[in-house]
Amino acid sequence: MKFVFQPLIDLQRHALAGFEALARFRDGRTAQAHFDEARLAGGLIDLELHALNQVLAASKAIPNGLLLTMNASGPAIDAFAQQHPLLDPRLAWGLELHELSAPEQCGRARISADELGCLLLVDDAGIGYATRERIKMLKPHIVKLDRSLFTRYQSSSTAREHADLLMDAARGINAQTLVEGVETAQHLALARDLGFDYAQGFYFSPGLDAQQLPKAMVRLRRRLGIDIPGF
Repeated sequence: MKFVFQPLIDLQRHALAGFEALARFRDGRTAQAHFDEARLAGGLIDLELHALNQVLAASKAIPNGLLLTMNASGPAIDAFAQQHPLLDPRLAWGLELHELSAPEQCGRARISADELGCLLLVDDAGIGYATRERIKMLKPHIVKLDRSLFTRYQSSSTAREHADLLMDAARGINAQTLVEGVETAQHLALARDLGFDYAQGFYFSPGLDAQQLPKAMVRLRRRLGIDIPGF
């Protein structure tokens, strides 16, 4: 297992806010395939904890002051907190609660994130269990809208209504909002028009190996005029 890093862009400041750490496996199979296999075998939490600890080891590639987020299920977040890990104090940290974590597994997610000093994100809002009810119950710091709702926002009234309800729920608890799936200049304009705080997607960058980050971030600054602190 290794990790790549995809930029998170602060749309208000037009600046790099941080990165999401994304798992990649050397056998070429998708991360989802590996985690699904571990779930069926009863080893999901062990694999997630291994991944979370690998991110801690890889975090030295991220410049001071940026946010680094990691995806995990509710039980894995609780187990991670019980390990009392040493999070690099140079960085802000975020835990993205996986959308397939059942509600009964997530009651302590916000408490555990707070114990770790991490922001809590609801990942892929609109998919699986990542509902308005989850947003209202957990009061996450950031709600991350699933890309499928965003990319269909203008073409589907159903997607638009669903996305608007989720974002209203987020703003109702004073959570910030992050949109996935920004792949074109038109997507970026839409994200700004809808008032999202943060965005990520291939329009900015795919996930990158740590050694690729410096040159890639310089290119991003030149291409879009985004402030890239630390690079």
